[in-house]
Amino acid sequence: MSDSYRRLCQDLPPATGGAAPFPADPKKVKAWVAALPRANPQAAEQEISRALAGLLGQKLEGGQRLAALEELRGATLEAITLLERQFAGSPLPLPPDKARAATVAETLHMHLAVGYRQAACELCAPAGAVPFLRGGAVLQALVRSAFHHSRALALAWRVYRPAPVGAWQGLHRLHRFATALKLERKGCEDKAAGATQDVQTIYVQTLLMASVNPYAFAQAEQDTMWPLTRGYAARCALLDRQPEGIAPVVPEDADRGPGASDESHSRWLDLRAFSDDVERALGRVRDGQAELSPAAGLGVRVGNDLLIRLRRAFGQMAARGLVRLPAGHSLDTVLGLSGLHYLLAGQRDFDTFMRQSAQGTVHVIAGAAWTQGAAAMTRVPRFTAKVLDQSLGGYRMAWDSAEQARARVGELVGLGFGEQGEELAWMVGVMRWLRYEPDGSLSAGVELISRRSSAVALRVVSADGGSRQVHRAVEVFPIDGAGGRCFVCGAAIDAGSRVEVIHDASSYIPEVGARGPDLLEDVEVLLNAGDYVLLGERRAETTGEAA
Repeated sequence: MSDSYRRLCQDLPPATGGAAPFPADPKKVKAWVAALPRANPQAAEQEISRALAGLLGQKLEGGQRLAALEELRGATLEAITLLERQFAGSPLPLPPDKARAATVAETLHMHLAVGYRQAACELCAPAGAVPFLRGGAVLQALVRSAFHHSRALALAWRVYRPAPVGAWQGLHRLHRFATALKLERKGCEDKAAGATQDVQTIYVQTLLMASVNPYAFAQAEQDTMWPLTRGYAARCALLDRQPEGIAPVVPEDADRGPGASDESHSRWLDLRAFSDDVERALGRVRDGQAELSPAAGLGVRVGNDLLIRLRRAFGQMAARGLVRLPAGHSLDTVLGLSGLHYLLAGQRDFDTFMRQSAQGTVHVIAGAAWTQGAAAMTRVPRFTAKVLDQSLGGYRMAWDSAEQARARVGELVGLGFGEQGEELAWMVGVMRWLRYEPDGSLSAGVELISRRSSAVALRVVSADGGSRQVHRAVEVFPIDGAGGRCFVCGAAIDAGSRVEVIHDASSYIPEVGARGPDLLEDVEVLLNAGDYVLLGERRAETTGEAA
């Protein structure tokens, strides 16, 4: 018995004794499917769940199990589609009834994945060899199982939930066994998937999706990335030696996806083709879009924002090598630019801030006013978050209630710190990825933009000296030490604009100097992240050499 076959058969549901809870004869299964109460989708879904669970607990011949699963698969996919419609487009985190629909859909995929894996084990029993004239059946079982493992992961990513238990380990074992049999690149027709499928493409496509961290992308962006990663699956190789450039480690048998690893491993996923194409596409952006060509004859139009997120994802893979320090302390947090500006301005709304700035009023928070009663707290919700670990680039954090801390990927986060009884100082970060945990909490990665910040307003000055609408903004000081002024603003301001910076008479930051008339003659858009824009003061480029 080969090691790959032994592992493939590990951790499968044991056979239960007694009467079979579900008839596994293919003809009876076909009649059972025809009698499903399709007019009542919930009843049909419950019947299918019980049937698949009953099938998993039976000791069967591999061909019989495969035939029964093929009869059940169409109805199961119909039920999954109806369940997905229940939570499609719903705000996150999902309410209980919609979260249940997502959980059931994920479970149905896993039942099919495990069932087809059982069939492959039974077909190749006892030693793990392909029986005579059964190669097509073994291939079908392996491809179907890999497909449903991948779809279970995709569904979890789509609703920002943890990967289902066993999904990654099952996928690693399937690919390893298929490779041992030299079946990993052989195609199998799958009408439900809409194309011929093979284990290698499914496996590498799923590894690519996991490598760029799907929790950092919106649902629509994930939909765009699936065809992209399918195309790049043929160009991103699994290697036995670590290549140059970006190459996450692929675990050999662990129940997790690609990433850094401190244990023995056998392969790396070479992402150079993908990352190089993204970099070239960023140089071809026109009207906010560019084309990626993952495979010959396949061109996918993608937005500039998605390309920037992909570039950041590749950069963060390298950053995962940074030392991460364990933590455990808590920070006050506020979500969104409006709330952060309110707190930085001394708990004043934007109108009050503008009025007092125009009057030259010095606003002082007396006696750490942020601690005085609930009145000041009701204006902007603040949430305590626990820092799980941290590195030079930011924090991995957790909020007790995802329902209260309703966050979005790309949203600004204010991080308050200071001694008890003192006024908090606020750092500025960005929510780079998030995940809703089974206990109702929220986990997220927060990239730190600035350790200090100041509430300001920005007014675009027209060529004739007139002024336009005023925008709420926060002045930040990037942690990378880059020179020049930087601002986070909630509204788009065109590059090349003349911008007046409006601030408090009481505000003083050494890097900026004394506060007086403040006009930036030329600004550039450093990043347009949708929810906010990062603006910088354009600095004159120096030419020539110093004498």
